[in-house]
Amino acid sequence: MRAMVWLAAAVLFLLLCVLLNLLLPNPPPSGLRRSLQRRTARLAARLHRHPVPDPDPFDTLWLQTRLGYLAGKIRRIESAPQVYARAHRLMALEAAYDDLLDEACRLAGCPGEAEQKRSEEKRWQEEQELAARGWSW
Repeated sequence: MRAMVWLAAAVLFLLLCVLLNLLLPNPPPSGLRRSLQRRTARLAARLHRHPVPDPDPFDTLWLQTRLGYLAGKIRRIESAPQVYARAHRLMALEAAYDDLLDEACRLAGCPGEAEQKRSEEKRWQEEQELAARGWSW
């Protein structure tokens, strides 16, 4: 019986607290509370990891097709001895091929430095990394 009286008193107290909270105007939050809210919001935003979207398979397919096309053109120009502006064409095709390799490595998640100076060695490394990840062109 005594426990019931205490339970009834606790429920009545909580009910009065809720009613007073609804009736009385809420004061603006203190400066300390606002500061804490800003800090926790910044911390939550910093800790929240935004999901990285999966690469579009059609982008991957387009890159592989384009890499194959450029590799074929490079081989064709290298094998033809009498091509007008051969060196200029080779430089332009290799630059385009290198840019596509960089993009393919970014899509495949290959580790590497995009700012590294272009060379045959870097090209070979990127091709090997992509081949190890199942890319073919």
